[in-house]
Amino acid sequence: MDQHLIVFKEVAARKSFSRAAKELHMSQPAVSQYIAALEKELGTRLLERTNKFVELNKAGEIVYQHTLEILRNYEKMQVLVSDLKNEPRGELKIGASYTIGEYVLPELLARLQETYPRILPEVSIGNTEEIGTKLLHHEIDIGLIEGNYSHQQISVEQFATDEMYIIAGNRTSYTLEEQISIEDLKNETWIIREEGSGTRKVVEEFFQKHDLTPKRILTFGSTQTIKEGVEAGLGISLLSKLTFAKESQLKRIQKLLVDDTPIQRKFSIIKNHYEFQPKALQVFENLVMSKINNSS
Repeated sequence: MDQHLIVFKEVAARKSFSRAAKELHMSQPAVSQYIAALEKELGTRLLERTNKFVELNKAGEIVYQHTLEILRNYEKMQVLVSDLKNEPRGELKIGASYTIGEYVLPELLARLQETYPRILPEVSIGNTEEIGTKLLHHEIDIGLIEGNYSHQQISVEQFATDEMYIIAGNRTSYTLEEQISIEDLKNETWIIREEGSGTRKVVEEFFQKHDLTPKRILTFGSTQTIKEGVEAGLGISLLSKLTFAKESQLKRIQKLLVDDTPIQRKFSIIKNHYEFQPKALQVFENLVMSKINNSS
């Protein structure tokens, strides 16, 4: 691989010759020589330098984007060639939305490490929109999400069905056997997830379907905080059964018998149509599918 491009990428990313030199374990004069040689070869300046910073100019921005693509393709080539003769190995960047990441993924990763110890998973947790965006920007190799994510660049394959229930704390006036109408829920405080969350989308669709406008809505940024709020009697919520199984067993949270529930939603694998698929990604995807099929 051309060392000039590697050096240029580090200087551009870190906006500093000295920081790039430290990262590359090179002297600063050597870094400067590589940049000067690249600029001479291309016949134009790529960086604007002052005493305080280094910035890409327009030519530099073009070269930087192509440099990233060249280096990414070189890395792909190395992985694909290695896959031909070796067992699956290397870094695998996995993105997962919160419910899957916290309640499904840990067991999958344990099985992955047991079977393929040379695969090194790096996990990002976020809401469904965030995971989809990371995939589009090549920040992850594969995503596991709740609900839908639509983009022409992204393929979507369902791998499981989830059930969601309306829940309340044990301090509620509702009883376990009591059938509750949608109308009863209008006077309740609802605790829901933030915008972009797959769980939030299901809640909003439920409100719209039943023409339900709660008198009060609280927005929390995590499922754990919602559960604690429900348990404390702060309000009710709509969550996956995966998320409150322990609290239900301990009788801290109860499922309400509400018309038109439980609600079913899908868990999906999302991948980039145009990305190559190393063996590590393929075995992880197969593991996800086999785990779900064996448990169904």
